[in-house]
Amino acid sequence: MERVIEVEGLKKSFGSHEVLKGINFTAEKGQVTCIIGSSGSGKSTLLRCINLLEVPDGGRILYHGQNILSGAVNMPQYHARVGMVFQQFNLFGNMNVLENCMAGQMKVLHRSRAESEQNALKYLKKVGMAAYVGAMPRQLSGGQKQRVAIARTLAMDPEVILFDEPTSALDPEMVGEVLGVMQDLAQEGMTMLVVTHEMGFARAVANQVVFMDGGVICEQGAPGEVLTSPRSERLKAFLSSML
Repeated sequence: MERVIEVEGLKKSFGSHEVLKGINFTAEKGQVTCIIGSSGSGKSTLLRCINLLEVPDGGRILYHGQNILSGAVNMPQYHARVGMVFQQFNLFGNMNVLENCMAGQMKVLHRSRAESEQNALKYLKKVGMAAYVGAMPRQLSGGQKQRVAIARTLAMDPEVILFDEPTSALDPEMVGEVLGVMQDLAQEGMTMLVVTHEMGFARAVANQVVFMDGGVICEQGAPGEVLTSPRSERLKAFLSSML
């Protein structure tokens, strides 16, 4: 398998609080990695470091073998290739749905307005939001906002998408519509790193499950292994609290 992202010895502290204590794992092309663990275990910080929204204190993050912390990587291009979908959607409130999906393409990828619009419409259709192109974010439900956020990320033609608890801000009835879109992307071979509390999704869709606790990876492996035969007491306790 082709390694797309490799994390080696990754460390991150906020003040005296060590959040990541030497994380190692690999995301392979076309695979879905679900990162699970209780709040405060370092999951979101790990994703934010991979996307360089947080600057790690130590270790390496390799993208196709190139260390993105070396200063030699074109950051706007890296952010286009490694997209991120946030818990709180992060849509631009002053732009309608279509404009939200065009802005990054025009600014970062230097696409023409016409090409950006055509591409945005393609992905809005894909996530079932083509009917809402003129709507403002405040007019949409949480599930609709998250589907627009996914379309906006897809419009940048990423190779990898990082999802940071994409369903945790949604009402229960909205969760399925977002997970459905993500499941389709997984089936199409999109490389995805997903921080999630949705154990059913992890079991059904992930190729690899990573369990984090206290800033370290305690267990990782195939979902059948990690979720059905946990080795550590900490994972057993976490899973019983989730089910």
